[in-house]
Amino acid sequence: MRPFLAAALLAPLAAAADLPVRSRVEAVVVYASSARVTRVARVDLAVGEVRLLLPGATELLLDDSLRVRGTGTARAVVQGVSVERVTGAGASSPEARAAQERLERLLDEDRTLEDRQRAAAARRDFVDSLRSTYSEERTRNMAVRSASAREWSEMVSFVARERERAAAEGRAAEVARRELSRRLQAARAELERLRGKLSETTKTLAVDLRAERAGSVELEVSYLVPRASWRPVWDAHLRSEAQAVDLSLFGSVEQSTGEDWNDVKLVLSTAQPSRSLAVPELRPRYLDRPRPAAPVPVAKAERRAAREAAAPASLEGSGDDAREAIEEAPAEIAQGLLSANFAAPRRASVDGAGRARRVHLAAFSLAAELTRLAAPRQDPTTYLTARAAHASGPVLLPGPVSVFAGEEFVGRATLPLTPPGGELKLAFGADDRVRIERQVVERRHETAGLLSRQDVHRFRSRTTVKNLHPTPVTVRLLDLVPVSRDEELEVEVLDAATAPSDPEDPMRPGVRGYLLTLKPGEERAVEVAYRVRCPKGMAVQGLE
Repeated sequence: MRPFLAAALLAPLAAAADLPVRSRVEAVVVYASSARVTRVARVDLAVGEVRLLLPGATELLLDDSLRVRGTGTARAVVQGVSVERVTGAGASSPEARAAQERLERLLDEDRTLEDRQRAAAARRDFVDSLRSTYSEERTRNMAVRSASAREWSEMVSFVARERERAAAEGRAAEVARRELSRRLQAARAELERLRGKLSETTKTLAVDLRAERAGSVELEVSYLVPRASWRPVWDAHLRSEAQAVDLSLFGSVEQSTGEDWNDVKLVLSTAQPSRSLAVPELRPRYLDRPRPAAPVPVAKAERRAAREAAAPASLEGSGDDAREAIEEAPAEIAQGLLSANFAAPRRASVDGAGRARRVHLAAFSLAAELTRLAAPRQDPTTYLTARAAHASGPVLLPGPVSVFAGEEFVGRATLPLTPPGGELKLAFGADDRVRIERQVVERRHETAGLLSRQDVHRFRSRTTVKNLHPTPVTVRLLDLVPVSRDEELEVEVLDAATAPSDPEDPMRPGVRGYLLTLKPGEERAVEVAYRVRCPKGMAVQGLE
């Protein structure tokens, strides 16, 4: 297989014969806010010049991002590439046109039912008018000839029958419209979902070739599109018996380009090709007297603006090819210098109307240290937490995580960015089998001192922790003593207080941590006791 001899992108040759070619989306690399789409077309070439036309591409593609390459038995040179807009009703996808036609039919049906309602109401009004007219006429002519009882009975029966018939027709139309309203709502929602496929414009990719030797070729044309993105989504399963947290990474992919990606090789990349590559540079800062600014000649300003507008932006994405695994497996992870690529293990399809597709990418099993955490001063609940070490492998990307204790869903959280060698902390819900009770056993105010009278505030609390599990558990209990911000306020921890296990965190002064390992059925108590001294009569804010 010999590759194309790719030349510079020149203008298409007018003499080349047009040859329409069927193509399909073969591979897609999705970035945070864009994607590089690769179309593949297979064609047999004769010697000479030809212009290959690949129709059906999305109108959103960035023309300047077009790239062409290929392999085959033919020897060919790329003379140029271009993009042509195709406008017309045929540009919309059949799926979107069918949804629009379905909505229009339902709207016609609704108008028909509305007409039936109006006709029934008009019929009822006519019958009421007829009854009134008949009554008035018979009353005026009673001196000439009075109406018989039979005539009045027939009139009353006719009016009642016709009114009931009109009312029944109106009710039937109303019920039918109510049912139709639900179908209309669903049809509008479906059409809104397919809004991106209703475009009356597509683009045809034109590739000018000069074949120097006949043969077959496989042409790859790639381009960048906006309105495509992916984000990491996690599942976290706690296996308490194994002291491990199993993480599953998924990529939530969505795109609204109007172009479906059916059965494609999918790569999700953390690269950001749309991000500016301008490196900040500090320039010298000079001090000078203010001087009036010199006017810029109009022609010079226009030339400078034209140069800035013509400066090309970097549109090249990652050059790594998507690779497909033969069997069900995690994604292949290619860790580059500044980004990572996740190649989906199987081909995937992503709808072009914005419907998200979730793709499994990777699985990680991390050894975890399980701890029950409680801060009974705020909340008497004990929470099961896990501290997991990410020893090696790729960076764990930040994103939402669905948390499971075993197979039971307990809630949602956010996974932070965790590099190799880092650790993450996750909470797995309340543990009702660790019972905590906190009591204030002393709260006292007194005055002390002989020469300098002082107010003394004493406080003591006792927190009992009991393990109702059949196995030992570790509980980290958090409490605090107040911290003074005034030199006349003195806080002293008393000897009766339980010594904390954790060193004091300078970012959280006064918070004391107690690490307790409890056997099954064991109960332990933690006491916090302190004394606050201040000048007599001084108002103190923040006391217990």
